[in-house]
This record gives sequence, structure tokens and C-alpha cells, in this order.
Amino acid sequence: MGDICNWSPERLREVIRESNIQSANAKGSQKYVIWENYALLNDYEFIACPCDESCWCKRHSCTGHYRIKEIVFGEFLETYVKLWTPPKARENIKNAVLFGTPFNGRQKNAVNPLQWLRTNWSDVLARVRSHNKCGLCDSSLPVVEDVTNLYQAKMWSQLFYDCIVPFDTKSKTRLTRAGYADPSKHFMSTNGQLFSDLRRLSEDVGMDIDGVRNLDAPWGVVAHLKRPSNGQPLSRVLDKMFYVPE
Repeated sequence: MGDICNWSPERLREVIRESNIQSANAKGSQKYVIWENYALLNDYEFIACPCDESCWCKRHSCTGHYRIKEIVFGEFLETYVKLWTPPKARENIKNAVLFGTPFNGRQKNAVNPLQWLRTNWSDVLARVRSHNKCGLCDSSLPVVEDVTNLYQAKMWSQLFYDCIVPFDTKSKTRLTRAGYADPSKHFMSTNGQLFSDLRRLSEDVGMDIDGVRNLDAPWGVVAHLKRPSNGQPLSRVLDKMFYVPE
């Protein structure tokens, strides 16, 4: 068990709000809190909860789960570079993925996973869309290919927006200090731990899934953001408990 279970909802809201503030005030145009709102409103749909009454999520008033739409790879790639990479690198990464243009920048480890995804886009998208669970469901987390670096983690989190938590260098350090396994070595195990502790927190404080989703409220920090009617994806809630903007 990690630290999440020991935090109050008020403390978690404070930590997540501070992450959003730092993101909104980041230098340049790599403002994660803004691009994630763009991604959620454009690339994802909220489907009615398909689980039966025995599932943990259903027992805690779940109304639905986020799932990626039937988008083309180019749309996914455009969102990826806006979410996860600095402005100066975006066109270079896209050119490397789409045309094989050499790229040796800091984000070079993003290229091979994205090239693999481009080649296998139809099959992967079908598999992702068939997984109609959220991270708080009783069923196992989705099956993904090996994750060994933060760019792969971000790619899979973007595919499974309600189920998989990304990491970066700073959040990995904060995760391990909080008692969780190193996500660069035990990616899915760490995800399992995080969602298990989020369930326990929910039970301990009597918070339903809607309350969990609304621990993150970026529209309270950036006024022009559009508030989704179904709250935030669960992976964003967990991510921002540990994420520190560059």
C-alpha cells in the first residue's frame, strides 16, 4: 500500500490544484492542463457503464467510462505531441514518425513506439475500444506491450485514458518515495497499486466515482477550459497527485 490511502480528499485536491497551477503557468506553450482539456473534448467519448452490479465501480455509483473515439492515427499523433512534447520538437517528432526523418532530440525515445503504433493502428485501436472498463473496475487492467520508458507509458495512457497512468522522470521519483514500485520497471504493477489504493481511499472516506473524478478540476484554475459533464478521466486524477510540470 502506498501513500494515497493516507491522504485526505482535501489534501489531494490541494496537491492536484497546485499541479494544475504550475502547468498553466509553465513557460512557452507546453501547458499540459490546457492540452489535456483539448484532448478530452476532441478524442474521447463517455460510454455508459457496461458493468454488472457486482463490479466495484457499479457499487460506487459509476455512470460510465472514457474511451478513445474512432480516430485516425494522424489525429492521435497530433494530440500526442501537444500533450507530451515541447513545441520546438513537435514537427520533428511527427516527421520522424511519419516519414522516417532522423531525430536525435531529447524525445527520441518516443519515435519507435509511435512508429510501431502507426503500423499497427487499426488492430490496436480495435483492441483499445473493446476494453470498456475503467481503472476502478474489478477486472484486470488492459494488456499492453512492454513499457520501459516514459514515452511508451504516455502513449498507452493516451490510448487507455481512463485506465493507465503515465509517468515522467520527476513523477517516477515521487511515486517511489510514496511507496509505489518503479513504473519504469513495473509499469502495470504500479498502475494496479495506484488504482487499488484509490479504491481504498474512496471506501474509507465514502466518496463515489463522480467524487473521485472531480478531485481534479482544472477549469477552476484556467477559466476558459470547458468542463466535461462527466468529470476527469481517472488516470489524470492519479497522474496529478505526482506530476510536476517541467
